Amino acid sequence: MGLERVVEEVLAAGEEQQRKIISEAETEKRKIISAARADAESARKKREQEFAQKSAMMRQQATSSAELEAKKKALQEQNELLSQTKAEVLKALASIDNAQRKKILERLSQAASKKLQKGIMHCRKEDEGLVSPPSGFKKVADLSGAGGLLVESEDGAYRIDLTFEALLEDVWTKNVRKIYEIVFGGA
Repeated sequence: MGLERVVEEVLAAGEEQQRKIISEAETEKRKIISAARADAESARKKREQEFAQKSAMMRQQATSSAELEAKKKALQEQNELLSQTKAEVLKALASIDNAQRKKILERLSQAASKKLQKGIMHCRKEDEGLVSPPSGFKKVADLSGAGGLLVESEDGAYRIDLTFEALLEDVWTKNVRKIYEIVFGGA
């Protein structure tokens, strides 16, 4: 009986050791699973956060891009309207009645004669009868356009562009901000 008892004790000790190892393995398994779940949850939250950041950034970029495109279109439309306004002003200048046109051409002629003593005064064929060049100037009706004068020295080295187109461009450039405010109601 002594041997049987020893065998039983050995078997009991083995079973106890087996239960202990299995219990420790189960505990370790739970720890590993718990750590893996925590890591997976952390990775999921990190991906969600990265996605939210990327999504917000893309939304901001899309919004900024749309706003920029809208501003660009508005500016294009404003520039087109300003160009149309300028064209209408030039058209109005071209259709000034002869009495007013004669007065304007006389003033332009006087202004040019203060800068040049003699030369050639170019005008439109339609305005030839309205232009009276000062002495020392020869009149040539060879201009096209809305009207005005182009005055040059006899040798052609010096020119004074007093055409309606040039005068309008000069006034337009100097006053574009005021024109913008008038047309669009503010800066």
